[in-house]
Amino acid sequence: MFRLLTRFAQARTCRNANNMSVVSCCSVCNPSFREDRMKTHLIIGALLGLAGLTEAAAQVPIRVFANSAHQTAFQGTPNRPETNLQAAFERETGFKIVWETVPWPQMQQNLLRTLSSGTSQFDVVMIESSWPSRDVLEKLVSLKERQAQALELAKIFPSMLAAYQLDGDLRAVPIRSNPQIIHYNKQIFEERGITAPKTFEDFLAAAEKASHKRADGASVYGLAIKPEEDIITTVKAMGGNVLTDDHEVKVTEPKTIKAIERLRTLVERGALPPNFASMDATSVQTMMREGLAAMSLFGDNYYNRFNDPASSRVAGKVGFFAIPGSAEGSFAPAKMAFWGAAFPANGRAEGREAAWTFIRYLASPAVQLRMAQNGNGPVDPETLANPAFVAAAPYSAASAAALANGASPLPVFEGANQVRDIFVKEAVAAMMGRKSAQAAMTDAHAQIQPLVAARR
Repeated sequence: MFRLLTRFAQARTCRNANNMSVVSCCSVCNPSFREDRMKTHLIIGALLGLAGLTEAAAQVPIRVFANSAHQTAFQGTPNRPETNLQAAFERETGFKIVWETVPWPQMQQNLLRTLSSGTSQFDVVMIESSWPSRDVLEKLVSLKERQAQALELAKIFPSMLAAYQLDGDLRAVPIRSNPQIIHYNKQIFEERGITAPKTFEDFLAAAEKASHKRADGASVYGLAIKPEEDIITTVKAMGGNVLTDDHEVKVTEPKTIKAIERLRTLVERGALPPNFASMDATSVQTMMREGLAAMSLFGDNYYNRFNDPASSRVAGKVGFFAIPGSAEGSFAPAKMAFWGAAFPANGRAEGREAAWTFIRYLASPAVQLRMAQNGNGPVDPETLANPAFVAAAPYSAASAAALANGASPLPVFEGANQVRDIFVKEAVAAMMGRKSAQAAMTDAHAQIQPLVAARR
């Protein structure tokens, strides 16, 4: 479990002449932004000078392997040019950023293929925190010498930096976090007489109570889940586990069995969609946007997506809360993914100075703040507590709670995906009544143990 935070700043906003609260990152009402921005300009100038880049070199694009979320955070809102960091970066450096965005379900497979090929077209690759096994880290360029020059990296949460180290050698720079919280339909809660859950069991009970038939005959489900992620989250929230950080298999522990049995009751009581086993992130998002699910678990900034009137039927009706723990006032271990930017070892060596300028720009305080206002999750405590971020992100306190209680679903190693797939398959079998929870987890243990024993 990542214990990233010990304190979270009280929310504050700038105020205009009429004493109205406003969201602002301008240098007048936020001196720290002005200072950070000056530092960012100095970073860029120093890097360009050290690199000795020619005009021809500057015209070669920096090709980035990423998800659309990274591009959106960097480019900002189309009708708000002040949020467009890419335009500012390209104007200030002369470099052009070319994005290759890959949908989340295909990203890991495509990344592994890219890193294993003879040569890579990419100068920078984005690495999610559950991917950097030793085999992956060995295919990234060491940043050890560069790290000493980049003082801004010292502000990043140490546990995030540690996730990208190979024998103490940094291989990627964290630039985005994505702590998971619960998003809920406020209208459904109100109509069904549901109050904010104070414990995890309250949350599950709310899922049952929220399930109903609408007046138009449509079925509304209390909770829509992504089986590959949310089953493990539920198990951990109820005190169970799949695999400890030191690779001890825990699937047959009583608390894990009990959690699977509780999930089965959700299915039996109609709180989960009947096709839950085949649902993915896209289908769950669709259910939330259509008002067919009362709750779902997603990264904090999905609040903006669910409340976007351009794409959501429930815009303005979706709220959030941190995942509650077993006791009132506590929080459950939350899936906490984060992303690092790295050089692929098979990429263009001549493009690395330009790419390093880009990575340092992403990690700089002023850019981290603006990306956070654009929906990016912070990777340092200063940005998380910055009044400008707090004002721009209503979910910031829930984000802080999630980051403080963040946990990886599984330890990172070459067999982690296989372990996840086995566990989810057996858990689904129990949830659908094809096996007892005890039998399913016994079968899971028999399949997982050899994978763990053979880990590199």
